[in-house]
Amino acid sequence: MSIAMLIIGLILGSCITTVFLCCLQINRVNYYEQTIQSLLEKQNKE
Repeated sequence: MSIAMLIIGLILGSCITTVFLCCLQINRVNYYEQTIQSLLEKQNKE
């Protein structure tokens, strides 16, 4: 029974960690896209 609980805990922990890291990656991509867009707008004004 303790081995099953260990496996369930590892699977649950890895799923939560994966979701958390994906959310961080999405926020980072959005920040980079925002930076690129502002640089393009600045370049078009010149």
